[in-house]
Amino acid sequence: MQENGFPSFQENCGSPMTRRIEDWKSRLIDLSRRNNLLYFKPSKRGNLSVSRPNMEIIFNKLTLRKRHLEFWYPQESDVSKPQSSSSSKLLSFNGKNGPTAKQLVCKETSRTDLEKILKNLQRRSLSDYRERGVRILHAAFGMLVWKDKETSEEVRSPLVLVPIELDRKSFREPFSISVPPIEEEVVLNPALQVKLKTDFQVELPLLPEYWESQSLLNYFNAVAQFANELGWRVEATVEIGLFSFHKLVIYNDLDTNAGLIAQHPIIRTIAGAKEEDSETISLPEEKDVESMRPPEKTFQVLDADSSQQVSIEYALRGQSFVMQGPPGTGKSQTIANIIAECIAQGKSVLFVSDKMAALEVVSKRLREVGLSSFCLELHSSKANKRDVVAELKRCLDEHLVPRKLPSPHAFEKLRMLRDSLNNYVVSLHQKRVKLQKSAYDVLGELSSLECVPFVAVELPHLGSLTPQRMLELEDLMARLKTVWQVMEDPDFAWRGYRG
Repeated sequence: MQENGFPSFQENCGSPMTRRIEDWKSRLIDLSRRNNLLYFKPSKRGNLSVSRPNMEIIFNKLTLRKRHLEFWYPQESDVSKPQSSSSSKLLSFNGKNGPTAKQLVCKETSRTDLEKILKNLQRRSLSDYRERGVRILHAAFGMLVWKDKETSEEVRSPLVLVPIELDRKSFREPFSISVPPIEEEVVLNPALQVKLKTDFQVELPLLPEYWESQSLLNYFNAVAQFANELGWRVEATVEIGLFSFHKLVIYNDLDTNAGLIAQHPIIRTIAGAKEEDSETISLPEEKDVESMRPPEKTFQVLDADSSQQVSIEYALRGQSFVMQGPPGTGKSQTIANIIAECIAQGKSVLFVSDKMAALEVVSKRLREVGLSSFCLELHSSKANKRDVVAELKRCLDEHLVPRKLPSPHAFEKLRMLRDSLNNYVVSLHQKRVKLQKSAYDVLGELSSLECVPFVAVELPHLGSLTPQRMLELEDLMARLKTVWQVMEDPDFAWRGYRG
């Protein structure tokens, strides 16, 4: 039993819930040779190997000094390549146009190739960030060279990862890298940690809690000692490339908090576990939802139809639900209304989305109705820690002045108008007793007969039509069709005969 009162995960190793969580974990992590966080291999268009300055200088300038580091673009006459494949891959410099001490020099990369690779990295990293809000461009410091358990093959895996972004002042200026203002967290390769723990039952030394100028060097000394004991080694390298591991955060959460997660009612429902004492709450239907709340208790800021009203009511009652609909059906509009209703009740809402576009749309809707003061944007390419702190301070210092409420007469007028519209809809769909059809049904049938010629026929007692009488009239018209020639053909032999 854990301290929080939930049973530990190990106590239920054979339960269906445990097996389901293990299945989820296996889907979240890729330990195969396709993962370049584990089996790193240089790519012509996917990564750059930096040879100068050294690893420690680059790391400190990026993470501690928050500098922008510019790439050096070689000219044809500036470099001489190694004469043999066995010689060093480092470039030697000629003439006066060599790189400065502040510039990043890449191994064996021509000016044209360097520009292509940097454009490719910028395009792919920006696309991923705009689409999913995930940074995949990193500077990888150091490589752990270890042996695969199954093949005994030497494998190279990045160790320390720093999220970076590529930018340039203008088309003619060189690219530079920098740490994003709000995501400067240094990460120890999470895929490598899981791989070593799974295959070798060993763990890498933890990263320092606070970084100083000597921290990286001291950390790699500790990793080198750890590697030597296993017959492995560490290389001091800097690789710039695309590394994606955002799902590993969920994996670690499932691994660390499995016992707590297994007891959560929503997770248990998703996993298909049966709940013995599940509380049943009466929830509204579309036809009733609009009349449930008086206007003075409704705080929606955007239009909402009855299906959207049901979703809002579910949320206000604290129910978990899935809202589905094709594009353009008002999902973001409904979310904005839910947030507005929760604000009115003094609640806080954490809106999370896998798509950046969804966050931006809802934020825009709330801003357009004057609720931006209640929103704190935490995930944005424009946000940084200073802005977040300043926004929190503004909220603490701000004194909101309530606007003048509408008069009771205005609320009553609004209620009467709403009831009138709702009653109209009810009447439109109400089936008439004798005909057993609603006005909506009749109008629908009439609209389908738009191209049929109109025949002026007077039928008495239309108000007393019954389904049986309608069938009789249809039968008469069908019979009349067979003898219509008698009425229309002027040359018919018996035309005008009355008996």
